[in-house]
Amino acid sequence: MLYEPTTLANVARVVGETLQNDYGLDPAPIFDQVKIDTSKFRRPGSRVPLSKMTRLWDMAVYMTDDQEFGLKAGVRMEPSDFYVLGHTWLASATLKGALERLVRYAHVLSTAIARADIVEQDGMIVLVESFPDPGIVINRTADEAGIVAFFKLCEIIKRERVRPLRVELVFPADSARGYLEEFLDCPVTWGNEQEKFCFSREEFEEPLPGFIPDVLDSTSRIAEQYLESLDQSKVATEVRRLLVQMLPAGKADQDSIANRLYRSTSTLQRQLSAEGTTYRDILETTRRSLAEKYLRDGDYSQAEIAYMVGFSDQSNFARAFKRWTGMSPGQFQKSA
Repeated sequence: MLYEPTTLANVARVVGETLQNDYGLDPAPIFDQVKIDTSKFRRPGSRVPLSKMTRLWDMAVYMTDDQEFGLKAGVRMEPSDFYVLGHTWLASATLKGALERLVRYAHVLSTAIARADIVEQDGMIVLVESFPDPGIVINRTADEAGIVAFFKLCEIIKRERVRPLRVELVFPADSARGYLEEFLDCPVTWGNEQEKFCFSREEFEEPLPGFIPDVLDSTSRIAEQYLESLDQSKVATEVRRLLVQMLPAGKADQDSIANRLYRSTSTLQRQLSAEGTTYRDILETTRRSLAEKYLRDGDYSQAEIAYMVGFSDQSNFARAFKRWTGMSPGQFQKSA
């Protein structure tokens, strides 16, 4: 997983298409504001940092004043928008097989998904998604778009509507949205630690008409190669993980991180350079990601957040946050 989670750039393109076609809004100024390079849309497999995607989703909801924006964007997503993951999906023998490839290649779509699993219980097949990294913000609108897109993909290969038996979501019960429950058309529980989608095992084991063994084999090989290319920043990932743990204690300097990784500071610098980054870059990205999460959650004061992300005082934190986002912490919190 890359030191900063990323998402396929195609997802950003779909957000832009939704703004333009569903709301009559020009997406170009919004892409400029969140600093997304639209030339990536023409390069298959290109990626966008999760922090930029989060701001894009938030800006889209703000500009349209529509809490259902995620559902409308999800409906627009096609298998090709998921790069090689979409092609392996289309060639699968069963819905269960397609689900297994979704779990295996989930990071093709987004490296923010820390873990995805399939569990079989009580005659059901259960898709489980976990997001344990406290530095990763789960964007509500993006999650809803992903849910809608997932069921659309199921419908495409099944050639009929696929209805879950039960769904468990991570968002709190007081934020339940009727339109999402209406779309899912099944019992939904809120405020869970993981997201779970429960299906009939019998339905998911039925043969699919689009199964093409040769295409499945070739696209699976390409997907494996693409995943390997995403996993070239292992040291940077470990640095980020340690920063999340150590920043609140105020001991997250480069020497301490190197010591925890059982290597010299010079070796750490050399390895990070080989991965195309530096300790300072990772520190800045991690601080920003954590600060945005804490401000969104609203559980801590700005002084507490400053301490938790490794700043000695609130004024230094405020200046850094302004540099990162163009907004003060207070302005960001009001807009979140």
